[in-house]
Parts: sequence; C-alpha cells; structure tokens
Amino acid sequence: MLLCLYLCAAVGTVERASAATGDLSQVTIVVGTPNKTGLERELIASGEDKGTPYAIKWAVFDSTLPLTEALRAGRVDIAAGGETGVLFAIAHGAQIAVLGATRYNGPSGSAILVRKDSPLQSVSDLRGAAIALPYYTAQHYQLAKALDKAGIPWDSRKILNLDTSNGFFSLLSGRVDAFVVWDPNVAIAQTEHGARVIAFLDRAVQPAGMLYANAADLRDPAKTAALKDLTRRILRARAWVNAHPDIWAAQMSSIAQVPLAAARLTVSRATARYLPADTPDVLAGWQQEIAYFHTIGLFGRTFDIKDNLAPGFDDIINAENAGPVADRHE
Repeated sequence: MLLCLYLCAAVGTVERASAATGDLSQVTIVVGTPNKTGLERELIASGEDKGTPYAIKWAVFDSTLPLTEALRAGRVDIAAGGETGVLFAIAHGAQIAVLGATRYNGPSGSAILVRKDSPLQSVSDLRGAAIALPYYTAQHYQLAKALDKAGIPWDSRKILNLDTSNGFFSLLSGRVDAFVVWDPNVAIAQTEHGARVIAFLDRAVQPAGMLYANAADLRDPAKTAALKDLTRRILRARAWVNAHPDIWAAQMSSIAQVPLAAARLTVSRATARYLPADTPDVLAGWQQEIAYFHTIGLFGRTFDIKDNLAPGFDDIINAENAGPVADRHE
C-alpha cells in the first residue's frame, strides 16, 4: 500500500518536472530480458530502439530470478516476462512497480519436454520422474498446477532446480526424465534434438506476464519520463512483432542466434499483447498465484498486488493499443 500511495502522490510532480526539463540526454535506461527473445530483440527488430532522447543499455539473463535480483540492486530499470519471479521478489521485499500485463493468444510455449525415445506420454506419467525446472519462473507455478491436477505431489527431491542450459543438458544426457522450459528453448529442443512435448502448460494455468520497473526509478522525474516513452516503444514493438511474423522470425534468428526453424516454430505458436495492469481478470490471476505460493509456504507473507501497480501507465497502454502499428521496415 505504501508504494501505491507514494507513487500516486508523486506522479503529478514527476510529470510536471519531466515536462519542465524535457532533456533526457543524461538518462540511461537498462532494459532487462529474461530469455533469448524478449524486450531487447523486439525493440531492435522493430526499430523502436532508435532515436530515443535517452540512452538504452541491454542486460540479458537466463530467467526472471537473476533479473529481479539485478533490478533490486539498481542494475536494471525495466523488464518484461513471467510474473512468478516478480511476485517472488515482491514477496521477499523487492520494491517493484508493475507497469502492465502481457497476455498470450495461443500456447505460450511453456512446455514439459521429454526425449524422443521416452516412454512418458502425459503429465500423469510424471509420478516418480526426475524433472528439471528453473525455479521461481512462470513455469514453476504452471508445473505445480499441472501436477496438482494430475494428483501428483510436489517432490523437491525429484523436481530439480536447474537453469535452462543445465536443464537442457540433463534431459539430453538422460540425467532427468523431463525438462520444463519456455520458447524458444522448447522449439530448439524440438527442431534440433527431436525432443517431444508431452504437455503445454497453459492448459493447466496461464496468468498474465508482467512489464515492470524498479520502483525507485519512479521517484526520479527524468527516469519516469524515459520509462513512459520506452513503454510506448515497447508496445509498438510488440504490435510490430505480431503484425510481421515472418520478418520477426528471421530477425529472432539473426539477432538472438536462434536456428531459423526454431524461430519460425516459436512465432507460429502464439501472439502476445500488453494490457493495463489493472485489468480485473489479470489482477485476479496474479492474486490467486500469490495465495497459492503463500499457502504452500514459499511466500512468507501475502500481499495485494494492486499496491504495486504504477500509476499513469494504464493510459499509455490503452492509447498505444488503440493506435496504428508503426512499420519501420516498409
């Protein structure tokens, strides 16, 4: 509640100060990406990284957990990705402001992978299986709910906390029976190594992802102005990606060094769009996730996610969603 009250009181001062100064040339915004194809690649591919009145730096991470730790330490200003790691960070004291939500149309690419010769065929076959999973990711929550639905208890002795590289190696080498991960890692495993998907995890649960920032930045008038401008660019970049799947797949392959077949498969699965963070069903999904992790003891406290919503960004998202798609490649 204190974060929301402070930011709501400060936003008028922030906007007036930004309008008065207008000079963002001394501002640097560090954009965090928790995967191979996140904000950095979308902004570059769409051309929305060009011509900013502030400097942009990139910071790429293996997953959300190390990204939120960097954000907590002030080394990252803005990021987008799965909601679970952000909720974990907030539950453990991180001051994070949620700027918006992301929703997928179609399978999000989160999946349970097995080797091509594996006898495992469904989630119900995972009882007693060794599973690799990057903990505190959106897939952590999705796997937990999928196992719940199959009547399989969570067993930390069998569900191993491995990052994407070690999890992938452990699957291919036979050290684990299954690997839970997201696209384009899923698509690379399928197209390059013949791995099979036994379940897409959006069928278990699919809360909205998050666009989020270091809350301390919203106490800085110049950084707030830069973050608002960058949020507009992020939405335009996502709209461009959705409107140009073939070019986006080629750019993903080139910029992120994802094999072209895997990039095309990733793009074919789903599109995503940004929504205001205060969308009722979005908030309800996040709150249910908070309650789940609190109930099983992984969150030491419960909290109302509405208290972490940044003021002033919902209007930006609504305005950009209503506007035309900018095309810098035509």
